[in-house]
Amino acid sequence: MYWMLGLLHAGTPAVQQLNYEILKNGKPVGKLVSTQTVGDGTKEFITESDVSIEILFKIQVYTRVRSLFNNGLLFDGNFLRKVNGREKANAHIYWANDKYYIKGLNETEIFKSKIYYTTACLMHVEPEGLGRIFSENFRRFIPIKPVGPHKYVLQLPDGNENYYTYSNGKCVEAEIETSFATVHIHLKN
Repeated sequence: MYWMLGLLHAGTPAVQQLNYEILKNGKPVGKLVSTQTVGDGTKEFITESDVSIEILFKIQVYTRVRSLFNNGLLFDGNFLRKVNGREKANAHIYWANDKYYIKGLNETEIFKSKIYYTTACLMHVEPEGLGRIFSENFRRFIPIKPVGPHKYVLQLPDGNENYYTYSNGKCVEAEIETSFATVHIHLKN
């Protein structure tokens, strides 16, 4: 499956940045920036989002997901979520001794399956042909399936479903369900 992340090349790292607007009920509530950096044998994906929503009170959610692949295999990654400035999730995953170690806020887990695609890849690489992807947030594989041409549903363990639509291999829009609200993400560039 790592072929989906493409062939890697030597030389100066190439950087591609995608900028998205996040909307709730048609109104801007935040932004998402996703960066792919391709180096000599490596690919790094970083997705950062910052959303501010008012329900009964203001909720500000910052999320940063990072995955570093070495020759197609996830080598190192991080997941960070802050709600109203307070850290709610912080995990570090790394490959060592033929397995992954996932260090959370209070525990360390061991994960033995190899990982070739994660949620950090979703904005830059269409998950064509995949039945599951690794979630840095949930620390496990979660199902993904096509629901139309270049459109996929990611079925989250918390019962939410997120929809991603692609054009030329890049995500152009997404509908994301959260415990706070459903938001729509649209590619600006």
